[in-house]
Amino acid sequence: MQNKNIFNDINVNGYSIAKNVIPKKDVSEIKEKVIKVQKINNDLAEKDLNETRKKGHKIGVSGVGLLKQVVNHTQCFVQYLDHELVLGVAEMFFGDYVRISCTDCVINYPGNERGYWHADWPYNGTNSTHIKTPYPDVMMHLSTIWMLTDFNPDSGSTYFIPKSFLKNNNPSTNNIPNMNNMDSHPEQKQIFGDAGSVYLYDSRLWHAVATNNSDTPRVALIIRYAPWWLNLTPTMRGTPDNKRMVIDTGGKNYDSIPLKRNVFDSLPDNIKKLYMHWVID
Repeated sequence: MQNKNIFNDINVNGYSIAKNVIPKKDVSEIKEKVIKVQKINNDLAEKDLNETRKKGHKIGVSGVGLLKQVVNHTQCFVQYLDHELVLGVAEMFFGDYVRISCTDCVINYPGNERGYWHADWPYNGTNSTHIKTPYPDVMMHLSTIWMLTDFNPDSGSTYFIPKSFLKNNNPSTNNIPNMNNMDSHPEQKQIFGDAGSVYLYDSRLWHAVATNNSDTPRVALIIRYAPWWLNLTPTMRGTPDNKRMVIDTGGKNYDSIPLKRNVFDSLPDNIKKLYMHWVID
């Protein structure tokens, strides 16, 4: 029943929240492990972002720590990835053979910059590979934000615009009249929820990074679910599609790092099916 309610919320408003997906007794330890591996790999992540910025692309904002394919560095959260309130909802939209298309961590440190309005891949117009406007009226990607700390008015809780997924465009394309995509929006809201909850949304939904005005980091996992028919190879570093569409064009993309074979082999069987397409031998 709760699955159906979340499914209906996303269909009507573009988003919903699943509460207590990660039990309170576990979420603090997961948070600390995620922060630790992000800090260890922060210099490499920043170098990667800066190389993209040197090409003139808009990517990331100051004060936000990122680690792509965080599952390569810690598997402390993987047992929850097929939770019925998350994967179950994705399967209600996409049917069988749903895959994970992104497993990143994002940490908004106190005082981080505000981000620009956008929709997620494959709709983000700043990416080399994106769907051209006007978009067809169909969900192609389900994004989720896993709250490892409380999301409240002070913590840098993500901005979003309800029902914006119903539009056939988004501000990242720079084709929205009279809109500066760095400005506040009269209809904007923020995601609020307790640590352990998951925010699910249609990837077409307009959203933006918010400033963390608290004195502690806001920690989250960004995990996206895709149907079997959505081509993910342009997002996978080391594939011919990624080289042709991103590297050879000097472009920017929503992309990720292949899963390490030993990490994949260590995953539970029920989770392996979500990641097998990410392994390149």
